[in-house]
Amino acid sequence: MQAMTNRRVFCKTSAMSLLALGGGVPAVGSIASVSEPESKEARPLLSEPYATQPGEPVFLLEGSTLEDLWAVRRRVNPLLKSSRNPVMVEDREWEGSGPYLYGTVLYDGEEKLFKMWYTVYNDFEYTRQLPGSYLTCYAISQDGYSWQKPDLGVFDWKGSKRNNLIALGRDEASGMTVVEAPPDSGISHRYVAVYLDRAGIILVYSDDGVKWTEGKGNPIDWPSDTQNTLVYDPWGRKWMVHLRPPVFAGFTQRRVAVKESRDLETWTRAETVLIPDEADLPEFYDMTVFRRGNLFFGLLQVYDRPAGSIEIELVFSRDGRRWNRVPPRELFLTRGAPGEFDCGRVHTAGAPVIAHGEMRLYYGGIRTNHNQASQRGDSAIGVASIPRDRFFGMTNSSHDEPGFILTRALLLNGSEMQVNAKLLPMQGQIKVAVLDLGGKELPGFGFDDCHPIKGYDLLDHRVSWGKDKRLSDLPQQPLRLKLRLEQATFYAFYVK
Repeated sequence: MQAMTNRRVFCKTSAMSLLALGGGVPAVGSIASVSEPESKEARPLLSEPYATQPGEPVFLLEGSTLEDLWAVRRRVNPLLKSSRNPVMVEDREWEGSGPYLYGTVLYDGEEKLFKMWYTVYNDFEYTRQLPGSYLTCYAISQDGYSWQKPDLGVFDWKGSKRNNLIALGRDEASGMTVVEAPPDSGISHRYVAVYLDRAGIILVYSDDGVKWTEGKGNPIDWPSDTQNTLVYDPWGRKWMVHLRPPVFAGFTQRRVAVKESRDLETWTRAETVLIPDEADLPEFYDMTVFRRGNLFFGLLQVYDRPAGSIEIELVFSRDGRRWNRVPPRELFLTRGAPGEFDCGRVHTAGAPVIAHGEMRLYYGGIRTNHNQASQRGDSAIGVASIPRDRFFGMTNSSHDEPGFILTRALLLNGSEMQVNAKLLPMQGQIKVAVLDLGGKELPGFGFDDCHPIKGYDLLDHRVSWGKDKRLSDLPQQPLRLKLRLEQATFYAFYVK
């Protein structure tokens, strides 16, 4: 823990604590891609306006949507662990040292079920290099807290198929990242996933999440010994897998790399995109990646080798390659107190689940640290949450003066604007002005015209101007927004 403390102190005092807005250059702790230049269809260039999508959040955290800040600081909003933790423990013979994530949780709106794919570890098979050291199980839940482990009848475990094991893997199957195939992705199956086998990273497809079919060209990369996450980039219409790099400078590959494909068959070479810097301990255990609104978010597992601990830092990127980290790099998810089920280390699922106005992140908690031997029942699964889209808050840094946020050029595709914000009762307020590209307020949409948002903690404050002016009254051209914050914290905005 002393090493971790020193890291945090160094972060707070180093010159790297200056805000890195990511305006087209690598942020601290990242490496620019050395592949061919990004095409226009992949993401808008910074000179091109970002077009809002109906109802999707727009985060103003970095240079693709953010032009400037004044007297505003960004702070991570730490996850709050559930009082019902752990929500899943080891209670089946084949679960070995216990269930953990390395895995995925999704919510099926049609079936109204939470679905979980999680990993179990068996020390006997592992130490003897036998098949089945790592296996993948499937569970379901109606509320996300009480989980059932159904008999699937698809995998033979010691002569019986009465278990919740999925028939995956040639030698083993762990760290399964499952995503629903987007309608425009050209995938004919409902689910697509990657998992780790001894031979490498394996790509599979499924319609029900239980029976899976291998893709072509497996393995798609080397056996990157961690959870390797699959994510779809709708702007570039391509798939990305984040993994450990096969080429590295030191004695460990614990960095973050990415490879890409447009058809899930032909893949680019893996390239390193995030490494520890001078303010870090020298290893990142892995990073699961998901997309929300205009950004990719990474759940970066910061590994303290001497202590054997793993905790989670939240990072973000506009393209899945150039990653931003906010000083002083406060943790998004920490280990539990001594004696708790997650006191040794934590590993997160691939992405959070949106349910009941909150974002739930399921995670594996392990009592032992990475330097200790695993024991039966050592691992369990917990859940932590934040209100919807409240990853980072942007708040005025002084009680005595307002803070300002200025956006880059935007195409506001909708008639109504809402902001996700928390305001100090009786004192806090937010105003929004609409500007032309030169920074001049549009008539009827200035700060003086805006009805101040006051006194509430809401995910969807409505923004209005004058006599109920709407965004649809604006000219259909690129515009800027300027937000004035007084005793307020802004998280995201939406155009509907």
